[in-house]
Amino acid sequence: MLGKYLKFIRGGKSGSDKPNAAPPASRPAAPPSPSPGGFIPLLDSLPSVADEESIDTGHIAADNVVASIPEIETTGQRTNAEELRQKIIGRQPVLNRSQQIIGYELLLRSKVLPTVKAPDAALRRMQDEALIRCLVGLDVNSLLEDKLAFVGISPAMLESPLLRKLPSKGVVLVVCPDQDKLEDNLLRCRELRNLGYQIALDDFEVKRGLGQFLTLASFIRVDVARFNAIELGKLADHFLDKSTPQLLAKNVETDDDFEACYKMRFHCFEGNYFTRLRPSVPPHVNIDRIRILELLNMVKSQKEISQLEEGFKHDAMLSYKLLRYINAPVNGFQQQIRSIAHALLIIGHKQLYRWLTLLLFTSGKADPRSKALLQNALVRARMTELLGQGKLPLAEREGLFIVGIFSLLDVLLNVPMEQALEHLQLPGPVMAALARREGVYAPFLALSVACEEADQEAIIEYAAACGLDANEVNTAQVKALVWAGEIDL
Repeated sequence: MLGKYLKFIRGGKSGSDKPNAAPPASRPAAPPSPSPGGFIPLLDSLPSVADEESIDTGHIAADNVVASIPEIETTGQRTNAEELRQKIIGRQPVLNRSQQIIGYELLLRSKVLPTVKAPDAALRRMQDEALIRCLVGLDVNSLLEDKLAFVGISPAMLESPLLRKLPSKGVVLVVCPDQDKLEDNLLRCRELRNLGYQIALDDFEVKRGLGQFLTLASFIRVDVARFNAIELGKLADHFLDKSTPQLLAKNVETDDDFEACYKMRFHCFEGNYFTRLRPSVPPHVNIDRIRILELLNMVKSQKEISQLEEGFKHDAMLSYKLLRYINAPVNGFQQQIRSIAHALLIIGHKQLYRWLTLLLFTSGKADPRSKALLQNALVRARMTELLGQGKLPLAEREGLFIVGIFSLLDVLLNVPMEQALEHLQLPGPVMAALARREGVYAPFLALSVACEEADQEAIIEYAAACGLDANEVNTAQVKALVWAGEIDL
């Protein structure tokens, strides 16, 4: 397992990397920014959606007007396509019964809507189209190699040709059929299923008599916040007995939610329950993690190789893991490394620090929940790093990744953050961001957290505080998801 961490520890561009996009003319180009410690390469920019112009249609007959975003009457007003397009995607993780992250719901919810008089269905259609355009512009194919993307759409969106611009592999369209257009919705869902898209039925209720949709669906999504335990149990029993789609529980935010749905035999769980402290469970500060925390402090203090070697000698399993990592074929050493001192000399202090942070999450009993937490921490750390790389001075960028990955240290150890940080010797700005959410790193960390919790109000607030537009945030998020997914956990 650890041998495949080379990309994380040492960096180096993969064959799929693209050249950096040129910065906009209106913004001076930032100097190249190395990743913390210079050993994790920053991913290159993904192509942004082409700029769209606003056209005054007041002098043109209404029948001849075509609006790109949204498809509504312009009534002689300017269609501010840039304002509508510039929205920031949030996400919610989806886990299976083994607590492995199998995908994400990608969301686009905004308080900023165009001031037009239109029914709710039209506004929802506009948001659906804005989300699809964002995903198409971001090119999410790399993300879909090993993850599912759940995309919620309104029934009216099933008719849109824009939907088919999304890749079919890995995309799950989440829809609640329109009671007044069941036949049309069924036909569109069947066509999309034949094209390779998966269908998830949202807010599906037995009384609607929509049995034909069950033969097309891969998932039935149930909002657990809408039902009490008895109602939820009856609903689960009905579908488990009579249908093949997997049951997906939505809004699973606590351990109690997860345990209840797990016992009711739900197949998948959407929510951030695994990133929360667990008051009813003892702390996870075991001897293995204490030893790794001690080594992290020694590495941060730039201790001599001989001193670090002594620390490893107290833990045979830790020494074995280091030698196994350094001797992995992917590292390409011609001669096998047999001593801890030689391994430490080769890997160096900075790479060793990164390797130990990973080991901190997977030490002891490598339970699935800790692995899911590590993947979430890696996404958060990478995204925090990418968001701040062009905004902070070179000397301050090193702390971005560390802030991101250690922001879940309290959950990993299952103790309050103040107590978790007692075990680590970290720079003042890093401590300020982790303990009090203050200082130079705090806005970038807060923006990363807001995106993973799909908190649109917070996303907008912190994006503005960081001086970032929607395209920059969306690009960083997709890059971080892809990067973290390439690390073998």
